[in-house]
Amino acid sequence: VARVLHPARPDCPGHAEFARDFRGSTGLFGFVLADDGAAAAARFVDALQLFGIGYSWGGPMSLIVPYDLTSMRNDWPRYLKHGTLVRFSIGLETASDLQADLAQALQHIFE
Repeated sequence: VARVLHPARPDCPGHAEFARDFRGSTGLFGFVLADDGAAAAARFVDALQLFGIGYSWGGPMSLIVPYDLTSMRNDWPRYLKHGTLVRFSIGLETASDLQADLAQALQHIFE
């Protein structure tokens, strides 16, 4: 994982504005896998059992979408690593179940 993107993290771009304007956090976040991360992202997504594949802005079900950023961006901000973005929308499932699912799926990145 080359970068975690979540506005509540102090190292995330826009964190200062987030901390100034908001008191809570969000279930939307992502991480970027290095340049050769497309295959690893596919293994990760395929291994997930509780996350569906799809777009959401905060629905009740946890969803995930992988993006190949190298084919989508012409101009790269300095903070954003080249690679594959895996975007999450966390739903209402039990947090410990989602954490366990993510942990087992992360094992597949390194296969």
